[in-house]
Parts: sequence; C-alpha cells; structure tokens
Amino acid sequence: MADQHQTDAHVAEVGHEEVPHGYDHLYQDPAFWVAMAIITFFLFMIWKKIPAMIGNMLDGKVNEISAQLDNAQTLREEASALLAKYQRDQRDAEKVAADMIAHAETEVKLLAGEAKVQVQDMIERRTKLAEQKIAQSEANALKEIQQVAVQVASDAARELISGNMKKADHNALIKSGIDKLDSQLH
Repeated sequence: MADQHQTDAHVAEVGHEEVPHGYDHLYQDPAFWVAMAIITFFLFMIWKKIPAMIGNMLDGKVNEISAQLDNAQTLREEASALLAKYQRDQRDAEKVAADMIAHAETEVKLLAGEAKVQVQDMIERRTKLAEQKIAQSEANALKEIQQVAVQVASDAARELISGNMKKADHNALIKSGIDKLDSQLH
C-alpha cells in the first residue's frame, strides 16, 4: 500500500500518469511500429491477393497430387489385373505341362509296347531267316554231296566198265548214247 501512495504522489507532481513503457507518445513506441508493419504487411498481401495466389498454388498442388494418386490407383489396379492374368496363365501353363507330361508318359508306354512287339517280330523274322538259310545251306550241302557222290560213282562205274568192257562194246555204247542225244535234240 505504500507503493500505491508513492504512485499517487508522483501522479500529482507530474500531472498525468506515466505509461508503463516509458514513452510519452504512442508513435515513439517500437511495438507500435512493429504492429503497424505487420498490419501493413497483411493489408499489402490482401491487396495483392497473395492469399488467393497461395490458395491457387496449393489447390494446384492438391489437384496434381490428386491426379498422381488417381494415376497410382489406376496403375495399382492394372498391376493387380496383370498379376491375376499372369497367375492364371501360370496355372494354365502348369496344367498344360502336366497334360503334356501325362500324354508323353502314355505315348512312351505305347511306344515301348510297340517297340517290344517290333523287337519280338524282328527276332521271329531273323530266326525264320536263319532257319531258312540253315535249311538252304543243308540242301546245298546235300546237293553238293549228291553231286560228288554221283561224280565218284560215275568215275568208279566208268573205271569198272572200262576195265570190264571190250573196245567194241565201248564203241557201240558211245554210238547209242550219241544217237539218243541226237534224237532228243531234234
């Protein structure tokens, strides 16, 4: 309360109350000029429509970002569709490959059976051919043996006949053989 009395006494002496900032006039206060500068700055910005320009720039950025998001969404949907298509194609390819493998296995079994039959047929043909060659060789051998036997018998008979036969009988026999050959040729 003592401070209050002192302040009242000082006001009575000076004639007016001192402002707490210590300036006699408002225009001498730097806070006044800072406030005026801020107000002027905001008025200048409003006058030049800077907030609208900033708003338009921000709207443009928002629209650009929105377009990019839409594009990204479209790309994502396309990628999902492509992924699904590739997965279907892969499943189809796996199914086709499995079918091809099953078909190949069936064909291999069939070819193996056919090959077995063909090998069996070939063995039978070769066996028959070998048997025929053996039979033919036997027949040729028998024929040769018969020819040799005939030749040996002829030679032996000739020797026996020539040793036992007389010259006149011999000439008569040759003449009758020539006559027979001659009659057969004509």
